Amino acid sequence: FIKPQMPEIENDFSDWQFIEVDRDKYIDVAAEWNIFGIPSFVVIQDGKELGRLVNKDRKTKQEIESFLESVIKG
Repeated sequence: FIKPQMPEIENDFSDWQFIEVDRDKYIDVAAEWNIFGIPSFVVIQDGKELGRLVNKDRKTKQEIESFLESVIKG
């Protein structure tokens, strides 16, 4: 649902690097970061988690960008 909007979100937050991880293909990475909901957004800086957006609902571009803004502002 959100994948088609990711290039625009990535452009809006060009200072950040976005990495997509296929949970089914890399279950060990998902387990290490406790990612079980799809999609999940986890913000990591210098190896530390700064924020996480996880719920069963479809996420809109606005919801994701609001989440990212809140993490950036701390």
